[in-house]
Amino acid sequence: MDRRLDESAPGTEAVVETDRSRVLADVRRALASARTEGKRRGHGPEPATAATPVERNSVDGSMATHAVERSDTDLITEFQSALDAVQGVCHRVTSDSGAAEVLQAIIADLAVRRVVRSDDELVIDVVERVVGGFELLDPDRDRNAMLECDLGVSRATLGVAEHGTIVMTSGDAAGDRGRRTERQRLVSLLPETHVALLAASDIMHTWDQALEDVGSDRRCLPPTTTFATGPSRTADIELELVLGVHGPRHQHVVVLEHR
Repeated sequence: MDRRLDESAPGTEAVVETDRSRVLADVRRALASARTEGKRRGHGPEPATAATPVERNSVDGSMATHAVERSDTDLITEFQSALDAVQGVCHRVTSDSGAAEVLQAIIADLAVRRVVRSDDELVIDVVERVVGGFELLDPDRDRNAMLECDLGVSRATLGVAEHGTIVMTSGDAAGDRGRRTERQRLVSLLPETHVALLAASDIMHTWDQALEDVGSDRRCLPPTTTFATGPSRTADIELELVLGVHGPRHQHVVVLEHR
């Protein structure tokens, strides 16, 4: 809820205070829920915990070391370690069908009932390979419908190995950058669990390299660019960290080593 306001404008202070109060209220509700759950278990609120990996690296794992060059493997390993450190989950596969198997396992593990996907061609193909058991919502549904979804699937434009960050762009750009411009940006923000598909060839080492890549064609810049490092985090003034208050509680990144 980042509003860029003219602080000299009448009523601005009231708007800022309203936004601040809204954020703090969300945090208090999440903390209260954590404390209540902690009391039931006989202790205080648990620290934020990462999503549980679903058979991490098990899909086509025996072929993983042969699927990419060594330099790419180093980047993938660095990305995975950095993502683990920020409580995200990395799954490495060597085929599109392997990505579908991972997605199916995540859906089953979390008892997902409703899924929404972006309009990226790879995402559509992978989701279509998953065998039922859930309701797939139209990606053009409104915001309220997306809020009812348990899981969203989209494509990461880039990955940043040194931080475990994924870069997501959206809009209506044309030309060969079409793969970078999914229209449904909210797919990665509103559901409690976000699954991102990331091609190994799209993993950069540093943020500088990622920013240079996104801005390489200034005639066709994406209207929006989002950098996400692990699940959503919010902390109160006492530095109690809670996941999922203002975004996904769980983040899974499926790295496609063959792409």
